Amino acid sequence: MKTIRVVAAVIRDGKKIFATARGYGDYKGWWEFPGGKIEEGETPRQALVREIREELTAEIEVGDLITTIEYDYPQFHLSMDCFWAKVKAGRLELKEAQDARWLSANELDDVKWLPADLTLIEPIRQELTGGTTMERDIAVDADITLDYYKNECGTFVSETVGADTEPLRSRFLKHIPEGGTILDLGCGSGRDTKAFLEAGYSLTAVDGSAKICRAASEYTGIDVRCMDFFDLTDEETYDGIWACASILHVERSRIPELLKVLQKALKQKGALYLSFKYGDHNGLRDGRHFTDLDESGFRELWDHAFGKEPGRDGLVIIDEWRSEDVRRGKNVQWLNEILQRP
Repeated sequence: MKTIRVVAAVIRDGKKIFATARGYGDYKGWWEFPGGKIEEGETPRQALVREIREELTAEIEVGDLITTIEYDYPQFHLSMDCFWAKVKAGRLELKEAQDARWLSANELDDVKWLPADLTLIEPIRQELTGGTTMERDIAVDADITLDYYKNECGTFVSETVGADTEPLRSRFLKHIPEGGTILDLGCGSGRDTKAFLEAGYSLTAVDGSAKICRAASEYTGIDVRCMDFFDLTDEETYDGIWACASILHVERSRIPELLKVLQKALKQKGALYLSFKYGDHNGLRDGRHFTDLDESGFRELWDHAFGKEPGRDGLVIIDEWRSEDVRRGKNVQWLNEILQRP
């Protein structure tokens, strides 16, 4: 049987790895790790750098060899050297693949892998769930939260899509120019995305749950992107970021890091709206992770991110208030914050 030698990159960013869906051939639509054939005179590492540049336009740094997979397909034997890798320069842009996703350890089983690539999944899962005890706990809480929205999507959408958030939106929109660009970060059912669209604003909507994204896309009529909030790479793009009851699922110690990510995505004078259940809880509750905050708790995280005098490159708190839950029968107080990039 003919042997074909190829290389594959397991491109990692924190607790997630990058995978692509094949756009051609007998296995079109199946998922794999990007790479390709080793050309004559190339080392496996050289081939991998070239293939990723050709397929995804980015420059990568090739790390350790994970393993060499030997797999018999019906027409040929595949010998595939698999390496850890990270993006060194540029952005991953699809030129040949049909689709792509960043997958956490909990999401590795959500796609249909090519048979050879499937043998890599368990070693990758074990690597992604490693780290310190605290890191593992944070990762587990995040996975449990995503599982909740995967399993309870229908109930969640039906309970939240009709909630009246107009008073909150109006207070936020005072700081957004007419027709401005808004990122709905953690859009949920798409309720607020649709309201902003109908009011004439330009919208980008994202959520961390693939199932929620599909429901929101259908409801709003726009493509809702599935992504980890920490993967946001936009810079000076939005007049406003609307994070209504979404960042409250981020572990408390990581919120300052996320505030810096969102600060970069805002234009000058751009506004960021956040809301948290009022209190000081940090951990699992009702099948999800919640970070509850009061005024002093939020200011502690804000200080950690930007210092007491954030200046030009930070975010300034310009509005802060408490409100009652807008859902029927929910006796919950909320902390609302609006921050602005100077």
